[in-house]
Amino acid sequence: MPRATQKQTLKRLRVEEGKKTDTTVADRLTDLPESLQLHILSSLETKHAFKTSVLSKSWASKWTCVPLLNFSSFGFKKLNEFDKFVFNTLSIRRSAKLEKLTFRRHGICSAKILNKVFDYAFSGGVKELDVSIIRSRKDKSWPILEHMTSDSLTSLKLDSNSNMGCSFLGPRSGGAFNKLTSLYLKRVIIGDLDPFSGFPALKKLTLVSCNLLQTDGTTNTLNVHAPQLLELTISDYYVNYRCQLTTPNLRYFNCRGCNFPRLQGGGLPVLDTVVIDFIGSCRENQRRKTFDDLMMLFNTLHNAKSLTLYSAVVQLMTFFLEDLAKRCSPFQELKCLKMDFSRFHYQRLFEGDCRSLGELLKVVPSVKGYLLKNSHEAKCTMVYPDYDDPLQESTCSTSQASKRCKCVQISTIKLEGK
Repeated sequence: MPRATQKQTLKRLRVEEGKKTDTTVADRLTDLPESLQLHILSSLETKHAFKTSVLSKSWASKWTCVPLLNFSSFGFKKLNEFDKFVFNTLSIRRSAKLEKLTFRRHGICSAKILNKVFDYAFSGGVKELDVSIIRSRKDKSWPILEHMTSDSLTSLKLDSNSNMGCSFLGPRSGGAFNKLTSLYLKRVIIGDLDPFSGFPALKKLTLVSCNLLQTDGTTNTLNVHAPQLLELTISDYYVNYRCQLTTPNLRYFNCRGCNFPRLQGGGLPVLDTVVIDFIGSCRENQRRKTFDDLMMLFNTLHNAKSLTLYSAVVQLMTFFLEDLAKRCSPFQELKCLKMDFSRFHYQRLFEGDCRSLGELLKVVPSVKGYLLKNSHEAKCTMVYPDYDDPLQESTCSTSQASKRCKCVQISTIKLEGK
């Protein structure tokens, strides 16, 4: 057979084989159970899920049945193209109810596109809404819609890098937000005196860098009135406002910030887990006030069964060992105490304190002795930085004081040897 004919034959076979392979792949996709097809599409960004409509006629409208929509501007070269895609997608009539809508956009976001997202979510029966932006263009507030209510929304997350108002915080009527169980707010300006009472089923609340609207002549107080609330997280806490808790079912409390929140309320009878971290810089003349605020916080959280303190909190307490020796621990029922020093190597939060971790650990037993004074059977866990030694976590019982101190001394020797 001539060489030219051989080349043509090989080329034709490759083309036919390629067509056969493509057909086989398309058949495999089509033959998958519909539930699995939708699961695959749900794991894609909406932009890529939309592109699957070119696979075959049966896939042309398959993406409209996906219960999740995930919009992200990071896959677009121009933000106006992203906005147009979102606007057009949300204008298409869907054949299935949407479970979750995620919208993430960098740059300056216009009110028009935000209104479109919120209008679709609140009027379309969406169960979970997750919106994250850098900042808004003009009004610096989340959308205000006529029907700013939802009888289907169970989870709402509003994340912004700039302070924004939020119109639907506060008491509401007409069955609005009756099913909302999880609320996450970042950099929201809270202006209502009773911002969370409009969410009667709220079980999980996270506040990150949120601020109260300043009022002249009155003490700023954040009221958390949520009878069903189980978890409360206050993160990046920078301002010194009071926090009035009406949360009789609260079981988990986590705070992290430059100040310790001043909690008030009628008690937390079923409180189980408490996590406290300090991230602020503290001068020598501020230590006493910061320490007193921490002691007040401990008194409010005295019912905790599990307590986790990060290294900066423990470090603060070591400045007042004589004071601790005279105090009675407010914790009566601790079962577990955890001291986490994993971030110590890069934390330098206290002015004038140049102690190494090994030096700090030598006085830690006094802190533990204070915290566990009334909880003799509690277990204590120490977590250390990873210095190429995976065995730097220890657990011990407070009923064995000598062994506990020995455990700390051994760990100190290891760290100093590094």
